[in-house]
Amino acid sequence: MPAIAMEVARRDNGRAAACLRVVEDLLAEQGDGPLTALKFLEALQNTTSHGVVGLFTTEDLLPLRGPRTVAGWMQVERFWQAVVTWCDQDSIDLHASAPIRTIENRRLQSIVWPSGRTLADGRMVDIAHVLQYELAVGASMV
Repeated sequence: MPAIAMEVARRDNGRAAACLRVVEDLLAEQGDGPLTALKFLEALQNTTSHGVVGLFTTEDLLPLRGPRTVAGWMQVERFWQAVVTWCDQDSIDLHASAPIRTIENRRLQSIVWPSGRTLADGRMVDIAHVLQYELAVGASMV
């Protein structure tokens, strides 16, 4: 999923709108479709949150979402915000995200960028924080 999100996030390939239409369809299905769509949205939001040149920003993607995708997008946003709130309340340090923007190796980018998100204040919350949150609170995204 992260590698697909990385490809979709690239400005130069024209895949974002088509992929978000697929997400819209998956969110309407029964079974594993909605979870697959949410995991993709999570990786895409994380990737685009870093403000990397050549990638879409989160704001660029907002108009491309259908109604189910908007709801799924917000579900992912609420979950990650809950993780950030928990980290802040428990004094768990969130480091600056600037260093990850310097990663040049595409394989490493596709591992690191989709697994965490840059916050508006420049800090980064990542999968390790999510794991700590889920273990402490007992809540996952879905």
